[in-house]
Amino acid sequence: MSERVIQVIADSDQIDAVCETLKDLPPHHWWRLPKEEESGRQMVFISLHKADAQDVIDSISEVLEGSDNWRMFSMPVEAALPETDDEDEQERFARMETVNTREEIYADIRQGTALTLDYLIMTAIATCVAAIGLSSGQVAVVIGAMVIAPLLGPVLAFAFGSAVGNIPLLWVSLRSLAAGLVVAALVGGALGMILPGNPDTSMMDFSGALSLRTVALPLASGAAAALMVAGGQTHALVGVMVAAALLPPLAAFGLLLGGGDTGGAVRALATVVTNIVSINLAAQVVFLAKGIQPRRWLGKNHVSSVRVTIGASAALVIAMAAGLWAAGHGYLFGI
Repeated sequence: MSERVIQVIADSDQIDAVCETLKDLPPHHWWRLPKEEESGRQMVFISLHKADAQDVIDSISEVLEGSDNWRMFSMPVEAALPETDDEDEQERFARMETVNTREEIYADIRQGTALTLDYLIMTAIATCVAAIGLSSGQVAVVIGAMVIAPLLGPVLAFAFGSAVGNIPLLWVSLRSLAAGLVVAALVGGALGMILPGNPDTSMMDFSGALSLRTVALPLASGAAAALMVAGGQTHALVGVMVAAALLPPLAAFGLLLGGGDTGGAVRALATVVTNIVSINLAAQVVFLAKGIQPRRWLGKNHVSSVRVTIGASAALVIAMAAGLWAAGHGYLFGI
């Protein structure tokens, strides 16, 4: 799905302005339909590779910003003929093909971060499955719980919101993540009172979990997740959900806390927090490296705010890594 068809529906005078922005495109890449006499509305269709779609969408949005009665749609195309014979052009497309438009990424991420009843129920079910798998030592059950857990969505949404400066998305993602964490902790705690963790089960042993290796895995997972989301490969996120390992330590936190093991619960919770901040940092860096940014920089303060956000995330990861290293060497009492 490397080709895109962009459809713009607007009043005739607005379409005139849109066509002005398209004058540098080859004539066979766009066409304008006749005006409807009764409504005065017109449509423009633009066919181009998705590597060029972002610039065109941004140009049209700039022209129509502040106006009413217009809609723009971006639609993926399964195949397009004839294929280009320009090798340089094909190479340029191949290098840029891994990045979807900002609007497409937003649509994918926003759908997975909504705080709905289904989201809360799925989190509770996944926690229940993970808790049973952890307490019984069944690795396959724990992996299944990680696959169905929806907690990775809000973390990626927060990273994307930071990259594009979307404050509402930041609040929505934080609210969804907090709700998911609370539900998972409550379900795990309740099950911990019924099914306390087996001391002989290695998956419930967090004595060696607090180390610098605890940071490396979520950093790699966050980067992989951001690359897949940026390229529209959301079907491959199942593997990242397993690698990110957000749910097992969260379920273990509830189990250990419900079973009265406060020290183990604190170590499990530290692992959860480390995973979240590391995934967030890695995803932010990947989105920035991919050139995903707001349509318009609102002055130097806005540019700086993205750098400050990434800097704060990096500082938090470094602080967590230092704390984990200290805990792993016995410098933190009780952890």
